[in-house]
Amino acid sequence: MGDLDARALPVGRGAVSGQSSPRYDRAPSRYLRELLAPGGFLAPLLARRTHDDGIKLELHLRARDQVHLYCGLTCLVKAGPSGNRSVWVKSHRTYGEQGWASQLIRPERATLVDRNLYLRDVWSIDEPGFSRALEAFLDGVEVDNRQRKEGEIQACWAQVREPWIVFDKEAALAYPSVEERRRFMSATFHPSVEEARNRLHALARSMRSLPNRRQHWKMPGAPKERLKLDALAVDPDGNLVLLEVKDASGSPGEVYYSPFQLLQNVWEWHHALKSVHKSVQDLLDARVELRLTPGDVPRITGSLRAAVGFGEDERSDEVRHRYTKVLGIVNSLLPPEVLSIETWALVNGEPVRLV
Repeated sequence: MGDLDARALPVGRGAVSGQSSPRYDRAPSRYLRELLAPGGFLAPLLARRTHDDGIKLELHLRARDQVHLYCGLTCLVKAGPSGNRSVWVKSHRTYGEQGWASQLIRPERATLVDRNLYLRDVWSIDEPGFSRALEAFLDGVEVDNRQRKEGEIQACWAQVREPWIVFDKEAALAYPSVEERRRFMSATFHPSVEEARNRLHALARSMRSLPNRRQHWKMPGAPKERLKLDALAVDPDGNLVLLEVKDASGSPGEVYYSPFQLLQNVWEWHHALKSVHKSVQDLLDARVELRLTPGDVPRITGSLRAAVGFGEDERSDEVRHRYTKVLGIVNSLLPPEVLSIETWALVNGEPVRLV
């Protein structure tokens, strides 16, 4: 795609820039793009596949010149360049020690890495057999049931074209240091997020004073030092969509507090937007080049849109009521440029807006 959109970006007064700014450096190097291009050594990772439980596998680009292949919530394979003529491949021991992995991560060559949690192998790009080894692994690998429900919902949202197109998942801004992250988050969360937290605490305490324990609310969680968003998407108008995906049949507290969880992400991205806009667009451009994202996807203009996306809306009436209460508090404390948080569900696989 061409040069970046030259229009000015709307940025809040708390926006920061410079070396201490957040980063989102997930665009691949030219060499990794060559490895992923048709005929490249890692091109088999881009083949369209569905796991035997019906979940479509998704390939995503990651920082430090890596690619990760997901099945729902779980990452099955990670890979990246290892010098000029080889690539490394690794998988969590949960999957790497299954018999299906022995051709991909060969026991005689495998090493334990990342606190002994992953098995890693290195392939020369002149070696034959990588594609067959990958197929054998993906055809046989067994994924735990715990990964499937919300993971399947995420995979379904990743396939839609309207009301937006998802182009990344597990979106987390990077910072130069832990101290810089804390400084940035402290500035970001004051005062709107803390005001929301205080109001929700007061609401939850008032409900916990009632004699009927079934009416009690879970208390809102403590502030997080590191936020992770389920998905980034772009809509037809070029808005950057911050998407929080939830299993509506999951933990009630997780469901009705999801707008507050999203509020924290909205403020973080609102403050970081000017700093990361180019790198997010670079990632989207790279995905278009590799045909991971449709070529007609709009460019990102810099405006934010936020949404909670459920699968089937399996919330009880009480959880819906609590969700509405939380949503009302949260929407009153969004950045001025951001419209109210939207609520969507998948009905027979099709997105339907609820709020």
